[in-house]
Amino acid sequence: MTAGQARPGFLKTRGVAAFTLVEATVALGLLGICFTACLSAILTNQVCDRKAKEQALAMDFLTKYVENIKALPFTSVAPGLPINSIYNGAGGAPLITIPASNSWVPINTTAFQTFYPDLLWVSNSNPALLVTLTQNSVAGTLHDIEINVKVDWDAPISKGGRQEVEVDIFRTVDVPTL
Repeated sequence: MTAGQARPGFLKTRGVAAFTLVEATVALGLLGICFTACLSAILTNQVCDRKAKEQALAMDFLTKYVENIKALPFTSVAPGLPINSIYNGAGGAPLITIPASNSWVPINTTAFQTFYPDLLWVSNSNPALLVTLTQNSVAGTLHDIEINVKVDWDAPISKGGRQEVEVDIFRTVDVPTL
């Protein structure tokens, strides 16, 4: 065997590139940072998805609630009256009323969940309903009612303030058919 040659069965190791412990530690650190960033992005995405779902549910609930109020005769748009004849509390039906103006009403009750079953998704978020009625008269006669309906609830995983959606409608006196 001559100098510079490897013994039989062994490869020559001189000039072969290899990782050092420092390089491996740096690579592992970069991998850890990337992994943490990915997990953070996943968590943020889940919170955003949950917020969007809750907002869509609240908006859909408001739409259904307001559509029932819009279908009422003008004289039946008043605090304490049911939003329609189905949800009037008679015969075991749930009682869904127009609450007193400017008073928050919790909507995680059995009556509201019967009216709109998807409220179960936000029942742990303390959802509440606020209806504000503003009556306007012309020449001493009630002419129109401005109705503002809001729903608010706690943010997902208690990050941020309360979430809120609202709808405004305007009802004028019913005109007899011509």
